[in-house]
Amino acid sequence: MSSLQDLVEQRLEPETEEAIEELLRRKVTGAVSLYVEAVRALEEQFGPAAKEALRSRLEERTVRGNRARGQAVTDNSLRAFCSALEAGCRGSHEWEKLEDSDTRQAYRYTRCLWAEVFRELGAEDIGLWICRNDGPAAAAFNPAIRFERTQTLMEGHDCCDHVYFTEKAGKA
Repeated sequence: MSSLQDLVEQRLEPETEEAIEELLRRKVTGAVSLYVEAVRALEEQFGPAAKEALRSRLEERTVRGNRARGQAVTDNSLRAFCSALEAGCRGSHEWEKLEDSDTRQAYRYTRCLWAEVFRELGAEDIGLWICRNDGPAAAAFNPAIRFERTQTLMEGHDCCDHVYFTEKAGKA
């Protein structure tokens, strides 16, 4: 499990943490609503092919960025990938780590700010683009990393069950 408190060295008062979380939510909601509006406008103007082109471009960008990160580090192991994943989720997600080994990392996410915002906007279809990139992002970071998930918060389930695993650790 994680909170904003995990991001700062000094102890936050509960009302300060709540204020920061509200600010983060407003900023994410503003950005996501612009994104959703743009996707919907392009889909309306140019049809489903435009929406698919945007989804595909987002996946390409995610893969390109994670491939570059994996190539730039000295440790592109499963553990290193998941450590970076956890760091990126602090303050916007809540989770429980169910497994923690060199070849298998499993999580149960019970809160995701992205899912909350996309669902509030009625844009789960677009929000799922982020979810669907979890596997390609991991494989781009290290081709030996695999990913499984059976449910998502974005789709209205009570959790996201992420499992990252590999038969090999380290550089592939």
